Amino acid sequence: MTAVMLLGVVLCIARPGTALAAEAGVPSGGGKPATPAPAASGQGPTAPAPTSRTSPLPENPQSPARQWLPAAPTSEGEPRPAADADQLKPFGMDFFAAAPADFTVAPDVPIPAGYRLGKHDKLRIRYWAPAVPEVTHEIEVGEDGMVVVPGIGDVNAHGLTREEFRQRLGKRLREQLKNVSFSADLIETRTISVFVTGAARRPGRYTVKAESNLFNVIYAAGGASPEGTLRKVALRRRNKLVVEVDLYQFLNSGTLNADVMLEDQDVVFFPVAGARVTVGGEVVRPAIYEVVPGDRVADAIRLAGGMKASAYARILRFRRFEGGRRVERTLDAQALLADPNHADNMLLRDGDILTLENVTRQVRERVAIRGNVSFPGDYSLQRTPTAKALLLEARPRIGTYWERADLTRCLPDGTPVIIPLPLKDLLDGKAEDVPLLDLDEIVVYEADEKKIVPLATVEGAVKHPATYRVGDGMRVSDLLFAAGGMLQDASKQVAHLYRRIGPNEFQIVRLAPDAALKGNPAENPVMQDGDRLVIYRQQDVEFRFDRVTAVGELQKPGEYRSYEGMTLYDLLLLAGGPTPEAAGIVEVATPVLDEDSNKRTQIETYALADVMAGKHEPVPIKAGMMVSLPRRDDKLTQPCRVELRGRFRRPGTYALLYEGEDLESLLKRAGGFADDADPFGMSLTRSRDKMLSLATSEQIRTVMETMDQLLPTRKGAGDGTSVEVLETQSGSGVPLLGGANRTEKVLLVSPRQLTGMPNNTRISFHLEDRESYISRLGKVRLCDGDIIEVPRRSDVVQVLGAVQSPGPVFHSAGRSAREYINLAGGSAPDADLKRSVVIKVTGGVRRLADSKTVDPGDVIVVASKHQIIQPPVQRKLQDTILDLLGVALVIRSLQ
Repeated sequence: MTAVMLLGVVLCIARPGTALAAEAGVPSGGGKPATPAPAASGQGPTAPAPTSRTSPLPENPQSPARQWLPAAPTSEGEPRPAADADQLKPFGMDFFAAAPADFTVAPDVPIPAGYRLGKHDKLRIRYWAPAVPEVTHEIEVGEDGMVVVPGIGDVNAHGLTREEFRQRLGKRLREQLKNVSFSADLIETRTISVFVTGAARRPGRYTVKAESNLFNVIYAAGGASPEGTLRKVALRRRNKLVVEVDLYQFLNSGTLNADVMLEDQDVVFFPVAGARVTVGGEVVRPAIYEVVPGDRVADAIRLAGGMKASAYARILRFRRFEGGRRVERTLDAQALLADPNHADNMLLRDGDILTLENVTRQVRERVAIRGNVSFPGDYSLQRTPTAKALLLEARPRIGTYWERADLTRCLPDGTPVIIPLPLKDLLDGKAEDVPLLDLDEIVVYEADEKKIVPLATVEGAVKHPATYRVGDGMRVSDLLFAAGGMLQDASKQVAHLYRRIGPNEFQIVRLAPDAALKGNPAENPVMQDGDRLVIYRQQDVEFRFDRVTAVGELQKPGEYRSYEGMTLYDLLLLAGGPTPEAAGIVEVATPVLDEDSNKRTQIETYALADVMAGKHEPVPIKAGMMVSLPRRDDKLTQPCRVELRGRFRRPGTYALLYEGEDLESLLKRAGGFADDADPFGMSLTRSRDKMLSLATSEQIRTVMETMDQLLPTRKGAGDGTSVEVLETQSGSGVPLLGGANRTEKVLLVSPRQLTGMPNNTRISFHLEDRESYISRLGKVRLCDGDIIEVPRRSDVVQVLGAVQSPGPVFHSAGRSAREYINLAGGSAPDADLKRSVVIKVTGGVRRLADSKTVDPGDVIVVASKHQIIQPPVQRKLQDTILDLLGVALVIRSLQ
């Protein structure tokens, strides 16, 4: 049964003649109030008469939640008078205060199926058979729990549900009658006595129907008193706790575990309330809330229903009393709700006050303080009118930079200015205090922010290797202590201290860590900023001939310490076992001396699977041996891959059927070319190591480096594009445009360096004609990692360089390169047709004179022949250099 049904269906106003709560001073009939009788000896206290539902809640002047609440706006920009905490009531009290004391269970509400029968319950029993007319009896359960059925006998009903009683009754009837039919209905339930004690609004003894549940009694008692709790209402039965109810669950979400059936003499206990906090301002349900241990600021906002749309989430006023003084802080409610681990999401205490500001409220007469203080936030200007007063309220913390703090102030025109404050002198009274203005802000810095902190690093065999601050007089032993001490396997005799003695120079000092820890001054020098102390492990500084080596396809190849009885299987396990790429054999190499005392290596081979499965006899491993697991063929571990890019019908990455599969075969698997593809522009990119052997690559590098060393030594040479300006006379043999005999400047293009080798090489398909390319594809053998690209078909030819109108020209079959140059306006006066080139769509470069045909997508680059510039020409040196750089790039591509 849900809590809503409990409230809306189970509870109703009693009719005259019903028996409920008579001991609590409620009339049991006739409509007149019953006079409370004195409490009988041994029966407990008698409850007082219930108060009127219109009377105010009793107030506790000592309640910790009776604190001051700040003013909140009533409309946009218009503040309202401050609301006292007395105007906020404990959450949930109004709901239970409205409960009538004279309530009972509605007569038309079905009795729960789990109801247990007991004495004084009234049953209607009907039975009949073919030879027996219908018989009806209304029988009350006796004091002994028995139901006496005339003509049938006694049936025990105590503690049974109605269904269980029907089964027991049917069994008894069938023992005496054949083909009997029957029914058993509960027509009236018994009454029980329940005691409500503790901090309840109406404590006392309540006589209720047995089908009533815990929530019915809580509601009848009016809930908790102002001092009582709604969060830990306990139901006790025979001095044992049955259930503990948090009524906040019902009030906030409508769920409740208080539909527990009651028994006679049950006790409902209301403890005194725990810590309470006041949540006011722009929240959905401003009230005084009881919090449980572990609740934080964000939890209080959620208890209050969250923030209203009119809330200014970044200003949450937090007030707390500590040590007889009030502490005020400004928190960011939005950040607290978003991050439960936020540093400002503090644990709540009794008496805390939270006030969420309105977004339309203008904050006036406020000052702020930030930085290394105990209580950063906004403060009232009236309370802290000077810089010293604000600093004393916020309490600068240990580690503050005492030389200076900054006061930020906005001028009337909005310009921010920074006023430095001598922090230490200001607090000591040696400097004049500074009056604050509205919206002033003070920033207090940490010492580490403003000072260079000397640091030293310790590495190696210590417990906590890290960088540590160097204090005055700190020595090596102090640094080791800060790092947690040396590890057990650390070398006690050798350590190195690296100390900077110049911009790029270091001094290495050898130390004995054990002597340093014992206080030997010679081994325990004072640390300096930037020092690096390296503590070695004992195995790193000792030479011990007890090593075996495991190499090859192992998870953890390396050197391992041998031990007595070590086997090949043990070493393979230490090395992590073989990798998936390991071949099926393992080699064990042992250094031996032959008969002539010559060193040689004895190699034995074993089946890897047998060794790992334990099928082979144990192979002993001794110091100096090397175990090797060779790699199997790459083709067996991973297929070769080729990537198709561009205008294929199904581009992507494909696995080769075999090493060297031809391109024609792969093209068929990819569905061929797309309709707009230009197969004639196809290119292939292949890794350099797939085309050159390692020896060839090394030889090429050696030759190129040698040729670079033979280049003329000139400043700026090295990339083939650097330009140097030289002065020359007209009579020096260099032809000048003007022909005058005067000093001119000549621009020289530097030679390029040859050591650069691209990792990937683009291979062009130089096909004779478009009709024969399919037959050529079958001759192209593919390698792992190849990338084949096919561009989109183009219908233009680009003409660039020294022409009158550079740009694209529509392609026409049979048109020569010279004709395309003419269509671009013809060559410019500085054109050098002999050095001009055609860059094919495949990426290849051909001289203009050697290009018989021009295909769509090709680029014609017309070179420039100007390299000597005269001053009368008045050309900018920058333009000239750009021209020559273009020539250099073209020449580089030709080479």
